[in-house]
Amino acid sequence: MKTIIKNIIIYILFLSVLYANKVKSKDVINILINKPDINETQYLKRYNEIIKQYFLSKNNNNYDINFSYCVPNPNDGDNITVLYTLKKGLFQADPEFSREFNCTLRELKNSNYDMMIVDDRFLFSDYSYLDNSVLQAEFAFRKLTDFYENYYDLNINQKQISYHNKNFLRDGYYNDNEMEFYGLPYEFDFDMLYYHQDNTILKDVLSVKVNTSSELNNSQIFSAGFGDNDVLLNFFTEFIKYQYNIPKENDPLSYNLLYDSNNHELYNSFRNYMIKLTGRDISKTLKTSIIDAYNAFINNEKSVFMGKASYSKILKENSDSDITILTQSLPDGQSVINEKFIIINKKSNLKKDILLKVALDLTSPEFQLYRAQELNIIPTFDMKDKSNNFVNIYCQQNPDICEMIEKLNPIRINKVYRRSKYSANLMEIRLVVPLSLKKFLIENNSTIIEMTFSNIIDLWNNSFLTTLKFSSFLVVFLIINAFTIITALLLIIVMIMVHRNRKHPYIKAMSPQLSNLTIFGMILRIIYPYFFNLVNTRFLCRLSCVVNFFINNLVYIPLFAIIFRIYYIFTNSSSVSDGKKLHDKRLIKYIILALFLTLAAFYGITFTDEFNLITSGTLTITRSIACVYNFDRFTLISNIYTLTLFVFMLGMTFKVHKISKKYGDTRFIFFIVVLLLSSFIFEMAFSSFMKNDDLDSINSSSIILINVHLLTSIITVHILIGNRLLYVRKYPYNPEDEYYNNYFDDINNIIKYIPVKKNSNFVFSFSLFSKTSSSSNRTNNKSGNSFVRISRDSYSSFRPTFHSYNNQDIYSQHSSLFNSDQFDEEEDKNNKTYSSNKSNGNGISNTNANSYNSFHSYNFNNNVYNHSNNNSSHDHNNNNINLYNNTTISMPKASLHYSNNLK
Repeated sequence: MKTIIKNIIIYILFLSVLYANKVKSKDVINILINKPDINETQYLKRYNEIIKQYFLSKNNNNYDINFSYCVPNPNDGDNITVLYTLKKGLFQADPEFSREFNCTLRELKNSNYDMMIVDDRFLFSDYSYLDNSVLQAEFAFRKLTDFYENYYDLNINQKQISYHNKNFLRDGYYNDNEMEFYGLPYEFDFDMLYYHQDNTILKDVLSVKVNTSSELNNSQIFSAGFGDNDVLLNFFTEFIKYQYNIPKENDPLSYNLLYDSNNHELYNSFRNYMIKLTGRDISKTLKTSIIDAYNAFINNEKSVFMGKASYSKILKENSDSDITILTQSLPDGQSVINEKFIIINKKSNLKKDILLKVALDLTSPEFQLYRAQELNIIPTFDMKDKSNNFVNIYCQQNPDICEMIEKLNPIRINKVYRRSKYSANLMEIRLVVPLSLKKFLIENNSTIIEMTFSNIIDLWNNSFLTTLKFSSFLVVFLIINAFTIITALLLIIVMIMVHRNRKHPYIKAMSPQLSNLTIFGMILRIIYPYFFNLVNTRFLCRLSCVVNFFINNLVYIPLFAIIFRIYYIFTNSSSVSDGKKLHDKRLIKYIILALFLTLAAFYGITFTDEFNLITSGTLTITRSIACVYNFDRFTLISNIYTLTLFVFMLGMTFKVHKISKKYGDTRFIFFIVVLLLSSFIFEMAFSSFMKNDDLDSINSSSIILINVHLLTSIITVHILIGNRLLYVRKYPYNPEDEYYNNYFDDINNIIKYIPVKKNSNFVFSFSLFSKTSSSSNRTNNKSGNSFVRISRDSYSSFRPTFHSYNNQDIYSQHSSLFNSDQFDEEEDKNNKTYSSNKSNGNGISNTNANSYNSFHSYNFNNNVYNHSNNNSSHDHNNNNINLYNNTTISMPKASLHYSNNLK
């Protein structure tokens, strides 16, 4: 018993100790900050001490805060720099920037840091209407905001942050959207000039206008850390602002001077400006670090120093006691500002409400004033609001800074080079522009910097013309375009020919309007890739996917209707339609309905995925747009739908072929197979085209597939209707004959013109591949392969008289004749009779009526045919379908003409 009590006591004491340790334990909040420009080794230690003292003074001991720098790995950012190097293009990537950027991004992707202090060159540096696919791929991210916690979702109280400058708060919103609040203003800075008291004459040195005609002198009075690419970019931006007042917001034309290849004044002026201020050794100037420039100034080696406003305290503390340092704003108050924000890492394992409280504490007006006093940071207050007590306190301690802030014309580097929503994002600008500037300054060749700004600012600009001059792209582009245009024009000509011959029974049998719809769909599919030049919004990107599906439907659904009509005619022998149900006009209504329903359904499906616009940016000379989405997914959906249609079409086609195989109707099967092959090739070519967003080069597979698709399109159209057009061109009919046209308006009367005849005595025999000659004609006449054409005059004189008969009976006669051996037997008998008559000297004038009967008894539904002429009169009784088998009709020589036989 005593042992049990003893164990219980020990267990209670153990739990008490654990609870006490848990209560007394503190959360450690790790925060990443950027290295300072000066005294970075001492700065971090002092920074942590100051923060700790502040929270101790506020009796806030619930958590420990630890600030630290990001330590890059040896290979951080190497991928992007190597890629630009291997590309061997005009542009280069800044390895230092890519290393620091990748280091910060790498820490965002894990939980080592709970919060980060980042500047405006990182916060939304990827923001642009166009995503840079190269940077996203090499840095392995999609959107930087994917790693940030949204303060809006944490229900931040707007009153708690009302003391911030409204412009700084807005800069923390993604795309000015208050519901996407990721960056809480932490501090800000701007550029200014420092000069020695004994050199006041030089304080306005930057205001002097410099142009190409200015006399250069090697003054070497100016010191700045141009070895830092951010400093160089800032200096150039400020130069074009106060010297040329460009670029102007909402004035696209003001950007033209940055890449006008016919006007080099701006860049020549900038280079002369640099040489006049820093000396002729431009290479040495561009290697000067911020520390070197700072030391040169405090050691009185340089008279003027350009640096951050936050340097003022350390400059005054470290300078010679005999030297008085004064400050001066840049000309017209034009200065690039540097804003810093505190963000919460989504990957943090700490509770988000704790991190929110820490963020509010670190950005509170009290803590900002404390840091301003201890570290000389500039608070994010609205310095023009004199009713704010915090502003008054700060300005009493720093009157010179407040005075310059009031006159400040801030330049936001993330917006100044954004001519339109298609311009490059800040990340890309920072990656390539400084190196292009350095190359220009050293080589004194403005082409590289003009091309750089041409790329990052504009879309499809004059750099595209330069691309054409420097590569084989122009030749390949023109060849492919020529083939495409020729193919499209050829198919348009086919459509016109189909329309002109639409009343010919062999054309009408193939539904000319529906055939033209199919051909039109194929034309659209051929020229469809050119539509992407018009895709410049996400909506149009989504619409392009839908249009691709619609174009495929425009090819397949009319074809489906054509095959269904043929299938219906051949299989419905027990219930004959009068033709209205399957007339082209009615079928077109059904096709329009089907197109609309499938289009609406597919458009709805597209909302299950995201559509975006990307660019390869400065990796290539030309900035071009590519539409991206889950191409494989939508291709799969489209292919399943298409294959379903093909299965039904093949099923109907084989059924029709089984019924009409005597007459050689197999071409539709080949047509469907070729069309399916054409569709597959197009999808492959289009997929290759979609994956190649580099328009400066075209891969060989794209070229091959595009040309094969053009060839299969031509073959497909030939099998569908082209071979019939060749026949019609050789043997036209009279479209003005009223009876002739009315007769073939009934689809039941064109049934025998659907198959492709190999061996027939029909009026429109369809054997296109035989060689014709007078001798072969005579020989083949004996085999019953003669082709009879009736002239207009003769046809008018022999017009049939139609009587009212039951369509059911008529079609039954057609079907029995078409599906039995009777028709073949009758043909053999007629051929013998014809040969006998011809051998007896009847010739053309007294022709065996078999051919005449074969045309009228079959084509005109066995109606009574009454005919009289000058020689004889014949009465025909429809009760006997073979009445004319042994009858000889005497007709004028001009009435009947025999064509060359066709095998």
